[in-house]
Amino acid sequence: MVKGLQEEPEFGGKVMKEADTLDSDKVEAETVKAAKEMVAKNPDMGAIVIECSMLPPYSKAVQEATGLPVYDFITMIDHLYAATHQQRYDGAY
Repeated sequence: MVKGLQEEPEFGGKVMKEADTLDSDKVEAETVKAAKEMVAKNPDMGAIVIECSMLPPYSKAVQEATGLPVYDFITMIDHLYAATHQQRYDGAY
């Protein structure tokens, strides 16, 4: 399922139009609302991918609201870094 935020007042009206300011709390609320709508329509969803580079700050709120794993470009970078900078295991099994 794909859901955009371009029609949302804060995201669409400010981010999409490159306004000088935006209300982060409103964008978070719009993002969470969209995620909850997606889950309501698709209860068998296993994860959410946040594609927009403006939205990773809201990934935690989306995860808390939906209970699903949330992937964004930050998790992609973390995954790539972990795979290319392995640490020696230090501990017991």
